[in-house]
Amino acid sequence: MNATLLGLFALALYGAAEGFSIFSLRKNSGALGRAATIVLTGALLVHFVALQVRARTLHSVPYRDLSDSMSFFAWLMAVAYLFLAFRHRERSTGPFLVPLVMIFLAVSLVTHPSPSPVKKGLAGPLFAFHVTMAILGYAALSLAFVLALLYLVQNRQLRTRRTGLLFSRLPALDVLDRMERTAIGVGVAALGVSLALGVIWAQKNWGTIWDAKLGATLLVLLVYATALFSTRLRLQGKKTAFLSVIGFSLVLFSYTIVNLFFSRGHAFR
Repeated sequence: MNATLLGLFALALYGAAEGFSIFSLRKNSGALGRAATIVLTGALLVHFVALQVRARTLHSVPYRDLSDSMSFFAWLMAVAYLFLAFRHRERSTGPFLVPLVMIFLAVSLVTHPSPSPVKKGLAGPLFAFHVTMAILGYAALSLAFVLALLYLVQNRQLRTRRTGLLFSRLPALDVLDRMERTAIGVGVAALGVSLALGVIWAQKNWGTIWDAKLGATLLVLLVYATALFSTRLRLQGKKTAFLSVIGFSLVLFSYTIVNLFFSRGHAFR
């Protein structure tokens, strides 16, 4: 079975889930919301099979290069969104989060490179778990970024008293704030585990733990840890959302620029 065809099928299902989500938001329909969740779950399953087929083709993890990692990134974003939806019993953010999944999967499908030989050392459960947790962390923090933007939009509508259909359908500010904090919590925990595993793996395979990626990851963790514990620092609501936006710019820098230009050990292969 072809991984690309499975990926296209998954993309179509994500698109259908997005359609159901939009109509659910407009009509305020619980039935449409449940339909969106069911279709999204189906898309996740098909996408997972596509990743497994790709892994067998590569004889390695299905995220060795930037293109393949974007597909896995998209899958984990969808998983993280479903977790948030069930954790907070809130589906109305779907129309704003699912498009991210579709964009990353579509770019991955368009830019699929040909399989290349596996580099020595880039294998084994420790390496796989390290990379998986890192991408999960980035995926969760990406969702936190979107939720932060929604919070800022809602907050602005309240202050300017210009409310409309979107305002009435979106969750209240406190719900968005809790969802954002949950996403940040998952992201920080996953990145923390990934960092610890990466230090162990690097010491074993390189004889040193230092790499530009380590510095970038520590900076990302610092910003998001500040946002996560912002209530104790008397930073709430709007300020936390701004921290999340700043943190996401660092996530993009770490995930792309650092890997492509500054890190030898973490360069996409």
